[in-house]
Amino acid sequence: MLFNSLFYIVFLALVVAISWGLSRWRWGRTAFLLACSCLFYMAWSPKYVLLILGAAAWDWAMARVIEKMPDEKAGLRKVLMLGSVGVNLGLLCYYKYLGFFAENLVAVLHAAGMDVAIPVAKLALPVGISFFTFQSMAYVIDVYRREMPAEHNLLRFWLFATFFPQLVAGPISRAHILIPQLHRPPRLQSDDVGEALFRIATGLVKKVVVADWLALNLVDRVFNKPGIYSGAEILVGLYAYTLQIYCDFSGYTDIAIGSARLLGIKLPENFARPYRARTVAEFWRRWHITLSTWLRHYVFFPLGGSRGSMWRANRNTLITLVLIGLWHGANWTFVLYGLVHGLAIAWNRLQTRKQPKGWSHDELPWAQNLWRIALTFHFVVLARILFRAPSLSAAGDLTQSLLHNGLGLARIDKGTWLVLVLGYAAHWAPPNLADRLRLAFRSWPVPAQGAALVAVASLMGVVAETDAVPFIYFQF
Repeated sequence: MLFNSLFYIVFLALVVAISWGLSRWRWGRTAFLLACSCLFYMAWSPKYVLLILGAAAWDWAMARVIEKMPDEKAGLRKVLMLGSVGVNLGLLCYYKYLGFFAENLVAVLHAAGMDVAIPVAKLALPVGISFFTFQSMAYVIDVYRREMPAEHNLLRFWLFATFFPQLVAGPISRAHILIPQLHRPPRLQSDDVGEALFRIATGLVKKVVVADWLALNLVDRVFNKPGIYSGAEILVGLYAYTLQIYCDFSGYTDIAIGSARLLGIKLPENFARPYRARTVAEFWRRWHITLSTWLRHYVFFPLGGSRGSMWRANRNTLITLVLIGLWHGANWTFVLYGLVHGLAIAWNRLQTRKQPKGWSHDELPWAQNLWRIALTFHFVVLARILFRAPSLSAAGDLTQSLLHNGLGLARIDKGTWLVLVLGYAAHWAPPNLADRLRLAFRSWPVPAQGAALVAVASLMGVVAETDAVPFIYFQF
């Protein structure tokens, strides 16, 4: 069930109406939202809904046992926590990485002169498995660390694990943010509806008008047949993909946040204009914020963070960024993608330590940061080759074409140029412009907001060239 489909809009309207009708019956509302979340996921993978519920029940039970166990039994508490985390990582590895590991093991054995075959059945990847496993693991670890109490109600915990707006592509909502909201009676403040509708409309425009247009009219063509395009056209295609993936993923997040807001739930933000970043480290503080925060909290800091020597700080950074890359997919392109980002952050750290103590980019005049923004942006653009290419050889072919195929731009149409210019102009515009637009929309009467949404729907109907296109991050 795609967010950018009429079916989802009808589904959301019914869920919102009925759930608010049940708002005074807390158990009934929880059960209803859980059932709707399961139906939402079953539209993708009916058989895997039992996988989610079973894994969540295991984590719920382990967390309750861990909470009751005294600190004197620290060793046993840790074993139980690792057992719970191990089940989640086991599911993730089995469905997402088993074939990758087997393929590379066979390659190593063949290089050593051993003719070995490891048959691995091709499994359908449960949609959103990287999201719901990370969310559930974080909960158990937080309970183990005594950072939050265990949830005693299994029904409520199942809703936390399956809440449909953020189930298949985030944002990754940690338990201390989402579970307390499920305990409280739902509240809808005066500006919540306007804010929610604005976010949903913004997300739909990003997805359909920008992301899908660029994908269909330039990006897919360039990456499928780079040899027939000039180097300049490939570079523009990379700019287009960089804007496409941002509008696709942040558009999903906007719709998720808006949908949850209509139900009285506030989800965490996941983007903060990432292409305005002045360093690669700042880029990861602005891009997929809930994932980078998750890995910083549960991987980078436990490894030692940036404390100690420069070597240790950079080692921890490289481990974390390689895991970010691998999180995205079982492919060496993603491993290398994470590695080059980790190396760039290590270089940023080295340059920062050469500055006087207390130095910050924030203290510089904005003009002096322009070259930093441009350099960081182009690093991100070129690294997208690894993110988008299906293999290292395909990434190499596209890079060769980029460097050697000339400078013509004849294959890029006016509509694509217009979408590119307007998309990047909106992204780099002063943030207060978007804030003023949002506040103005929220102040409009309901009929005016409805008319604006009809206008957005009409624009989508004019621009859309195919049926609803799945979001990119569904594959992760």
